Amino acid sequence: MISSAKNHSHLLLTLVFFIVSFSLLEPVMSWILILVICATVMRTALYLELHKHAPSIRTLNLLALLSAIVLAYFSWQLGILLGMLNLLVLACSLKLMLLRSDKDYFQLITSCGFLIGCGFIFQQGIAFSLFYFALTLVLLMSLATHISPNLPLNKLIKKVSVMGAQAIPITLLLFMVLPLIGPLWQMPASKSHQTGLAEKVTPGDIANLSQSAELAFRVTFDGTIPAPQERYWRALVMENFDGESWQVSPDRKAIQRQYKGANREFSPILEGNYYQYQVIAEPTHQSWLYALDVATPIGASSQQKVWQSHEYQLSSISPLVSTFQYEIRSFPQVLLNQTLSSVDKRINRQLPEQGNPLTKQWVAETRQKYTTDDDFIAAVMFYFSSQDFEYTLQPPLMPNDQVDTFLFVEQRGFCSHYASAMAYMLRLGGIPARLVTGYQGGEQLDSDYMSVYQYDAHAWIEAWHDDRGWIRYDPTAIVAPNRLESGLRNALNEADLLLGSGFGQLSTVAWLNSLRNWLKDVDFFWTKWVLGFDKDKQQDLIKSLIGKITPQKLAMFSLGAVLLIFALIALFFLPIWRKPKQDKASYYYELAEHLLTKVNLHRRASQGPADFVSQVKNKAPSSITEPFAAITDLYIQHHYQPSSISQQQLIISRMKSHWKQLKQAMKKQKG
Repeated sequence: MISSAKNHSHLLLTLVFFIVSFSLLEPVMSWILILVICATVMRTALYLELHKHAPSIRTLNLLALLSAIVLAYFSWQLGILLGMLNLLVLACSLKLMLLRSDKDYFQLITSCGFLIGCGFIFQQGIAFSLFYFALTLVLLMSLATHISPNLPLNKLIKKVSVMGAQAIPITLLLFMVLPLIGPLWQMPASKSHQTGLAEKVTPGDIANLSQSAELAFRVTFDGTIPAPQERYWRALVMENFDGESWQVSPDRKAIQRQYKGANREFSPILEGNYYQYQVIAEPTHQSWLYALDVATPIGASSQQKVWQSHEYQLSSISPLVSTFQYEIRSFPQVLLNQTLSSVDKRINRQLPEQGNPLTKQWVAETRQKYTTDDDFIAAVMFYFSSQDFEYTLQPPLMPNDQVDTFLFVEQRGFCSHYASAMAYMLRLGGIPARLVTGYQGGEQLDSDYMSVYQYDAHAWIEAWHDDRGWIRYDPTAIVAPNRLESGLRNALNEADLLLGSGFGQLSTVAWLNSLRNWLKDVDFFWTKWVLGFDKDKQQDLIKSLIGKITPQKLAMFSLGAVLLIFALIALFFLPIWRKPKQDKASYYYELAEHLLTKVNLHRRASQGPADFVSQVKNKAPSSITEPFAAITDLYIQHHYQPSSISQQQLIISRMKSHWKQLKQAMKKQKG
């Protein structure tokens, strides 16, 4: 039985377990985290000798039984992955309370390693990766302290650091050559995990989203980058309006299910100039993607992962539970008129029966004046430009007849207010119209890539023209043209900028802005080349090394990679390659022997240290024999008598001092 009193390895292990458990705060249930706290407090109290005894095995068995029953009750709600994760944290908490033997310790060390690995399921950014790497080093420090409790701290740190450095090249090699397989389980996608845009939009929702500075996605262009006013990143098409909110049409969802069931993907005819780019989308636990119109995925990997629907909308085959990379070509000159027009018109003429009488009256009167669709749309746009509308993140509440209140009373709102009102007005005028949500703009950080944030969220509309199909209109551009040309920050007033929206005054400080951009560059590199290292990039890497991939070449390459890994392991750890280290006591004794050879005193191979001292005493003066005898006594004491670390260090120090005396005596003897 091992004691936890002043046991540094137990304390380090407890610290790692506590930190890694709370880094999994969201997926781990709160009552299990309370058990983690209890186990940590108990083990810390034992370390500080504030408490002498751990709970009895009977008590822990009863606690384990009750905990297992509660966990089993909740597991059906969690799913397999979260259920197993909670079970692992629970088991580690109980094992930490039980910690009595080396077997318990090694089991807990292994389990903590698995928990650190679980952390990468939920967080894969560079900051969390460095954080988990540091936790792994502390875990190894605990293991080294347990195995070599008498080694000084600096030697333990050096040992763990060297092992960590040795593991890096092997890790990189395995990362590049191991076959990449898909996930073995489906990540849960609860509503609490969903971020960014939603399938239902009420005017004001996007204003709230635009107060977030979280990253939405990154884009890397191959060649020309579109102008800021052309960067409309389509995400969702809203076609159902109930008088207050817009949402994805149930009829459209049913059509999508039919096409997916028949594996009939929408493939528009594309021609003309295009933009080619790669998108790295952040996890949203939703399936929609972002692209400029009219988009199509390119490359075998993107075409397998991305689905295109008849609303010119892209979506992934499964929800985005981690960063998602895909490659796109967008053809801005292609008209959006290649879908089933009868279906589009039917869905996008639907109107709520009640509400907004003022808007209905205005549309009826204006429609009598402007009988053509183009003229009527121009009249609606003119109304927005001629009235005193204000673009703001702080629109007033409009609980009843929202469109009436916005158009004729308040005249203050965000992009979704303008888009919602205009789409409704066009439908009242008999023109099919729909709301599109996505992002507009983006922060260009380099000559070829940009970042798009949640505060770039935007809403606009599309209206149907029989000769051209769906045409984009953006009433926000009439009220706040700076929104498109210079971004959201330049379109807002001072009061809006003071909101906690990520647009703080710190962005105007030059060195802070430079640091911020550098950190973004590092994060972009990590996301693109580490998190985005998929099968296609692995195949490209192998092709660059061996040329055309054939079964024979691939087998030779795999064999070479395995042999290289074994060679590195042999270089680091096999004794034949490692120069044996000489302890300090032997080092100073051999130095003293070497000095005596200068006066023709040699120790025979079969002669012991004590016998050699007697020989020296018979042939050398006391100025030489006394320090050498002291060195010999200390050498024998170091090797053949048990001593503590501090005693060994004292012996080495005294041997060094006597060696210096012997060296001075030899100089005088020679002189």
